[in-house]
Amino acid sequence: MMSFKKVTGKIHLWLGLASGLVVFIVGLTGAILVFEEEISGFFNYGVFRKVEKTGHPFALPSNIFAVADSALQNKKIARTYYTVYTTGDRVNALWALDSTRQYHAVLQNPYTGKIVSGFDYKNAFFTIILYIHITLAIGEVGTMIISYATLVFVILMITGIILWKPASSKGYKQRFTIKWNAKGKRLNYDLHNVLGFYMAWVAIFIALTGLVWSFEWMNNSVQWVANGGKAIPLKRERLASDTAAISSGANHFLTVADSLFIHFAKNPDKTRAIRVYKPNSASDALHFTIETDKGSNYARADDYFYDQYSGKLLSMQPFANLDNGQKVRRMNYYIHVGSIGGLTGKLLAFFASLIAASLPITGFIVWRGRRKTKPGLKRTAKNLMK
Repeated sequence: MMSFKKVTGKIHLWLGLASGLVVFIVGLTGAILVFEEEISGFFNYGVFRKVEKTGHPFALPSNIFAVADSALQNKKIARTYYTVYTTGDRVNALWALDSTRQYHAVLQNPYTGKIVSGFDYKNAFFTIILYIHITLAIGEVGTMIISYATLVFVILMITGIILWKPASSKGYKQRFTIKWNAKGKRLNYDLHNVLGFYMAWVAIFIALTGLVWSFEWMNNSVQWVANGGKAIPLKRERLASDTAAISSGANHFLTVADSLFIHFAKNPDKTRAIRVYKPNSASDALHFTIETDKGSNYARADDYFYDQYSGKLLSMQPFANLDNGQKVRRMNYYIHVGSIGGLTGKLLAFFASLIAASLPITGFIVWRGRRKTKPGLKRTAKNLMK
């Protein structure tokens, strides 16, 4: 009968072989995406493009939406929103989702509303990398494969930690350090074993946050734990504007949106960004999201919903009033890419993702090496790895 550690080794081996290619692709693309903002900012590219800061007031929503509507007039748009950054040195990024669920980005000067440049979001470098990262470039089937491969990766990290533990206390030194002057198999084994151990403590958070998007049961479980075992609140009732107040003409919400924008823009020192959502229908509420300086590393944002005709406040949902589960869910992306920890967190996520991408390669080499080891040398190899 096989021992617990041998059974664990078999599970680790076969799950690793089954998911290795997916882990390699997701890890490599994930490492690239960690520094998307920094790389794009350096090259003055895409939605992170810089503009010259002036002392002029920001363009109002009526101006921003009018320019964007003209640029998007040949497309059937289902949803539109834009973000203005109060530092004034970044373009307004207006996002439009069309009827085919494709996103289009319109980059506008925050002071004048004029289009800064064209941006083919669909074919942009980071868009392609993201598409590979979340779908393997094969659509919904790829998304499902990645979801289950991520679940397998969590099991691999757990079994890897079990296998990492040496048989005796004398073996710990070898487990914590790489013998860089070692030859071939031993160096490869150390790269897999030692780097895998360090990687696991960071990658576990990357994997679990990925699972939150993949499985509803994971999303609910995380919120349940964060709430101390309390039930997850039911979804709030849809907020609606009073359509009885509709007057003649189109785009009734713009006057209200302009007035509210001016109100929010009065305190730039306390505001990192203002996001304005265009109502999708005559009954939709006018939605503003205000990101605060305290949330520069994560989505610490307050949401406000207004009647698009009268400007009456329908609901205010400050970040501080959310329950712990909702806060954790709001921060999920920022934990996933490491930005919740600032530059240090991003570096940890970057190296953890790179190491995760390398593990299928070093693991495969370990497996092939053991298969090719002559019977008389197997005992020596096993002793070396205790």
